[in-house]
Amino acid sequence: MNLFFVHPHTRNIGNDIIGFATSKLLYEIFGAATNIINIPAMQGPLFGGLVARQIYDMNRFADGVVVGGGNLFENGQISYDARAVQALNRPMLLIALSHGRIAGRDGALEDRTDAMHPDAIRHLVGRSTVALVRDIASQAILHELGVETEIGGCPTLFLPPNVNETTPDGDLMISLRHPSRMNVPPTLQWRIADDLRRLITALRVEFARPVRLACHDYFDLEFAAGFPEAVTVYFDDVHRYIAALRTCAMNICYRLHGFLPCLAFGTHGIHLSYDERGRSMIETAGMSSWDINLLEETDCVSAVMDRARDADRYRRLRSAAQPVIAELRETTMAGVQKFRAILDGAGAVEG
Repeated sequence: MNLFFVHPHTRNIGNDIIGFATSKLLYEIFGAATNIINIPAMQGPLFGGLVARQIYDMNRFADGVVVGGGNLFENGQISYDARAVQALNRPMLLIALSHGRIAGRDGALEDRTDAMHPDAIRHLVGRSTVALVRDIASQAILHELGVETEIGGCPTLFLPPNVNETTPDGDLMISLRHPSRMNVPPTLQWRIADDLRRLITALRVEFARPVRLACHDYFDLEFAAGFPEAVTVYFDDVHRYIAALRTCAMNICYRLHGFLPCLAFGTHGIHLSYDERGRSMIETAGMSSWDINLLEETDCVSAVMDRARDADRYRRLRSAAQPVIAELRETTMAGVQKFRAILDGAGAVEG
């Protein structure tokens, strides 16, 4: 069976780990003999996107099309041609897609300027046979557009836990995001650099361990270069990234997909949110009381250090969230099983 898997291919390790976890889930349902054909969500010179040329190949070679996960309803990360998608004659699964608003100049939530047009969103979901969104906020936004979906969380939450669940001898890690690429008011962008310098110092004094600045994105390298007191590490390989998350003593995350895998693995993680979709995903996973809202917290360094010193509380909250995460996984697995049953009923395409 051939599954064409449309997902973001960017210089961002977060998208890579989402793709890895989603493929792992698909193989679990469809079997190891399944052919997963990875397709960039953005159109390239030869292939990519949900556009005429790519849909033509899907109709010829695919048994089914999987779209997601990630922020494809926004960020301008998918090439979309409604007329071409209308001609798609293979079943389509939407999985772990998210949508959210950002903080405007005054800190109030406002719509993104790079989001898919509501008509395109309605069309895409309407053409799908199963539609799973990532979090509560995404479902609410789509509901306002007249689109009904189910919440299945992110497949990174379903990665297997560490055997021992703690690695106290590992380094400390901070998953960076360049402040200029955060959709927050300029005053907060400038504060983040000062917070980070103070945080590195506080961690080194408190724990007497090396601090590594994890660059998820090519653009993070510029920001990390301003902090020579910490070691910069850039991830461009998903297996190396997973190994680092499994073996670090703690990961302080300005990146949602630094925190979610840690939550799955049992690594001590701390999340700092700055937009609606990240905050909502933490709530959806049952961990909202552990989140630090950058838009509301006046002393982020103290808030982080309080959580850094309290690994036992993290483990208790993580344990309490497991039924919530298990329910998300059950919803996702049921959706993918339904998709497979539709494909099995349609019969396989030779090729």
